[in-house]
Amino acid sequence: MTKQTKPAPEKQEYSPSRYMRDRHPDLFSDSVSEVQYQVEREVLSYHLETLTNQKDETAFENFAQRLCEKFIAPNIRPQTGPVGGGDGKTDAETFPVSDEISARWFVPENDKAGERKAFAFSAKRTWRQKIQSDVAAIAGTKRDYDKIICVTNQFVPARKSAELQDELLKQHGIPVTILDRTWLLDRVFKHDSMAIAVEELGVGKGTEKQTKKLGPRDTARATELAALEAKIADGSQYQGQPAALIEDARHAALLARGLEHAPADVNGRFDRALRLARKNDIKKLELTIAYEWAWTSHFWNEDHVRTSELYDDVERLALGSDDANDLERLSNLLPLIRMSVHTGSIDESKGKLKDRTTALKTALEALRGQTNRPNNALHAEALMLMTLVSEKGVEHRDDPLKDIWVSFTDVINRAKGLGTFPFESIADALTQIGEFIADSDEFDTLFETITDALATRSSEGEAAAKNVQRAYQKLAKGLPYDAIRWFGRAVALLIKEEYEDDLINALIGASFAFEEVGLPWAARNYALAAVSQEFSAFSRYGSIGALRASVLSRYFDTEFKLGRVPQILSAHELEMIVRNAQARTDGQRRLLDKVQEAHMMKIAVLLLQTPLNELSKIAQLPDALERLALPMSRTALLYLMGNEDILRTEGWIPEQETSEGVEAFMRDLRDYGVKAEYPIPDLALGETVTLSSNVLGCRINVVCANNLVSIGIGEAVLGSLEALLATSFDHRILPQVDHLQLRVGPSDAVGLVPVLQFADIDGEPIGTITHRMVMEYKTKEDVLSFPNWVKDAVLGIFLRFAAPQDAETWGKTLFEDERALHRALTFSNVPVMLGDLHGDCALPSLDHWIDPGDRTYAVKRTEAWLPAQPQEPCKSFGNTQRGEGLAPKEMRDAAKAKHSKTRWISPIDTQKWDKAKWNGTLFMWSPPGPDVPPPMLGLVYENLSAANDIFQSWRKRYGEDDVKDDLKITIVRGISRDNPAAYAVMVSQNPDNVPLSEGNFVGFLSRINRMHPKTTQNLDLFVEDYARHGRYVLLPAHLPNKMAQPEPIFDLTIGKRDLTVINAWEIGTNDLAATVLHLDELPFIPTDQPNPPVIETLEWLKSLRARESS
Repeated sequence: MTKQTKPAPEKQEYSPSRYMRDRHPDLFSDSVSEVQYQVEREVLSYHLETLTNQKDETAFENFAQRLCEKFIAPNIRPQTGPVGGGDGKTDAETFPVSDEISARWFVPENDKAGERKAFAFSAKRTWRQKIQSDVAAIAGTKRDYDKIICVTNQFVPARKSAELQDELLKQHGIPVTILDRTWLLDRVFKHDSMAIAVEELGVGKGTEKQTKKLGPRDTARATELAALEAKIADGSQYQGQPAALIEDARHAALLARGLEHAPADVNGRFDRALRLARKNDIKKLELTIAYEWAWTSHFWNEDHVRTSELYDDVERLALGSDDANDLERLSNLLPLIRMSVHTGSIDESKGKLKDRTTALKTALEALRGQTNRPNNALHAEALMLMTLVSEKGVEHRDDPLKDIWVSFTDVINRAKGLGTFPFESIADALTQIGEFIADSDEFDTLFETITDALATRSSEGEAAAKNVQRAYQKLAKGLPYDAIRWFGRAVALLIKEEYEDDLINALIGASFAFEEVGLPWAARNYALAAVSQEFSAFSRYGSIGALRASVLSRYFDTEFKLGRVPQILSAHELEMIVRNAQARTDGQRRLLDKVQEAHMMKIAVLLLQTPLNELSKIAQLPDALERLALPMSRTALLYLMGNEDILRTEGWIPEQETSEGVEAFMRDLRDYGVKAEYPIPDLALGETVTLSSNVLGCRINVVCANNLVSIGIGEAVLGSLEALLATSFDHRILPQVDHLQLRVGPSDAVGLVPVLQFADIDGEPIGTITHRMVMEYKTKEDVLSFPNWVKDAVLGIFLRFAAPQDAETWGKTLFEDERALHRALTFSNVPVMLGDLHGDCALPSLDHWIDPGDRTYAVKRTEAWLPAQPQEPCKSFGNTQRGEGLAPKEMRDAAKAKHSKTRWISPIDTQKWDKAKWNGTLFMWSPPGPDVPPPMLGLVYENLSAANDIFQSWRKRYGEDDVKDDLKITIVRGISRDNPAAYAVMVSQNPDNVPLSEGNFVGFLSRINRMHPKTTQNLDLFVEDYARHGRYVLLPAHLPNKMAQPEPIFDLTIGKRDLTVINAWEIGTNDLAATVLHLDELPFIPTDQPNPPVIETLEWLKSLRARESS
């Protein structure tokens, strides 16, 4: 016996459409074709009735058996032999199957799958006699059938059928079921069995009609396509929104492709979209549409010539791009054309492979050298290697391409840690390439390298995504500081192309958390980073659908909190452009109107707070506001300028409305803004702009030259400082100064990296940041230089205004546990993000919206507009009373504190005072008499230079004559029980002059010098002279050592009126002078004071010491 070999399967010719359908069936139609037969019930009934006359009993038996298999028992075995059942006495019977198999059947009338059934099929007109004889014959076999089923082509009345079934059961003891023509017709017409009738009986042949049954994806596609085409055809749509029209036309072409419409229909829709993109000169969309059309022509229509023609369009648009994503489109299309030439689908002259390959390689080589954009450069290098694979792989299938795989592995290793390098798309491409190339160890190594990189990225990304979820939970529970910690752990790990949505979600959440704790610049910079990420996607695809209006809305809100009018209008305009383009449904249009109105009212309320002296500078702004579709904002500004008459003439104010009513309405708007703590609008019209923030109680002002780069650097420093120190309230922070000023401006004398230097100006430390006007990065190191500089800058600035008491614990918590440097620096390059957003604009200015021909409105208002209701008297710290015992828990809870509501108020610059070494007090007075000068109180220092700096800064801050008595000098007598002449001098801010509002926390820092003279004579005479004059002069004095005499410095005097002199025993628990008391040096208490207030104060100080040590 010879063994037959199985023939090898015939090799299928390569089909692009089949290749794509096998890999992405979701992109193709899911509809199915069905055949419908035009057979009426009466026709089939007549055919069944005449079967016997046609000598077609066998066809009937086959027909009946198949219906029984479908509806009664799948396990039917037919009997062989002549018509009538053959030697087996049955036409068919069931064969035994296991319960495991029968349990899986789905048969509508199968009640007991394990029963043994016999079947008899008859096409005779005398149905009764035939059934009786068939049942008798089957029963005579003694085979223990559980049921006999008789199927006849005749109509059997139900009553007669029931009578005969009962009769046969009595005769033979076997249940009998009779199925007549009605049952057969119902199975065919009511239970979808027409195909069985056509195949077995031949009825209906020639009446076939092909129909298409839409699948779920195609149903959705067809519905969306119909709605899109109706909208495109409506001339009232897309007014001023060409990008939206182009995107809808593009989407319609993709829907038609997915429905597998005829190639002519799909091509027509792509052509329409491409023409619209060209007409409106939107290059990114033109590139995207040309690429998608070429891709469709190859993989759907297998139109190789059109694919090659469209390659020219893609090449024209992509070759000059500096974005590797654009060149990737060419890299994807070129192998398709190479395959088309290789298979003979187009000839070499139309493929133009040599010229096209050379052009692509040249463009990729240029990007590969741009190391200042490491993601882009490595992406281009990877595409170059892909091009080489395509070039060699098609013609030389047996070449293992080892050198290419080694180079590719090196690229992947260098790309590790780069967030937006497209690992996933490259891994997918290599997976597909692996089907066709020769095996090699080098390719396996490459594949392991990239899959390991993907695993690491996936692990990091998933963990970070969970951190973001936890952060949002914390935010929802009112724990913004915890949320900041969780967001901070996540953001750096989410800078991955495949986690872009999670990253934006984290940035927006962190922005809300920073705002909750009163850090507006960190909130704004994180929102700006989210917008920057959105624009990155927009620049890749040119699709306005890639921009999320909710992200832009968050950005607008953060800019509004800062009050800078140019930036507010820019954010508003950007959001409205996107919302207009995306408003395609009635619900979206209603939301657009709602957001537009909300912005308009907020800007109106903001402008109502414009100072009177600023109004003439924005006299042309009203008409610009009207062009921005902000009519209420324009109305508010014109009214504030005093142009009620113009508003009445234009119809904005109804004739019946009184001037008093209009004023009341406008006042209500303005007062709402005041209560809501809207900022005073910053019009950014001067040569400098000031950015301000409260961080850990220190007021930081950054004065920037009014240009985009200087402002961007100032914003980067403030936002990074806020982000770094956001959670430091949990640590004991020692303030150094209560305010700090930084100045930012361009200089030709600095290199690529900005320079921060501190210098004393008028006795105050001023930080000066100088930078290049054009910050162009050429290498990867250049790119990293800015965040590295920001890190050093913010740490240096922090240590200039504050210092952690436990630096080691503070550093470990922030830098290791919270990854605070990541949250502060990852998105610190604000100048680059601003450049992405504003392009080549050198300055955010109101001039951007004002046309030269706009009307200049007169400012008719001559007096500042005061609130309608008198303001409540402003509380100050001095006229409040300290509560009993410890502060309430919510006041001591760092999680409830806000940076914006926390201030340290102090005349003390800790570093200068430490350097100055205050070591004494000098009293000078004149004997009583006419025209004698007031007494002088000298603060004696060891270091002359530092003493001069202290008083210079005070004179700048308080003036040469402190008329408001903001600087407070307190003398506490009797501080030592052992030396009743001992006293202390305390220097602090005057609490009576510090305004307080609800929710604010104010801390005071003071310096104290304790003196231990033998007598009180000098102090007594000074106090007496002060009492006569009602004023005194404060000045510094220099005492280099104890052996010298103090030398007063008369050039730095400050006139003073207020002087507090108090006995130590009088100090109560509510007195700020309590800080003078020492538990180790108890105060002098006169014998006639049996229960002085100081006793309770000392007990309170003991409780504080015990709490701090516990």
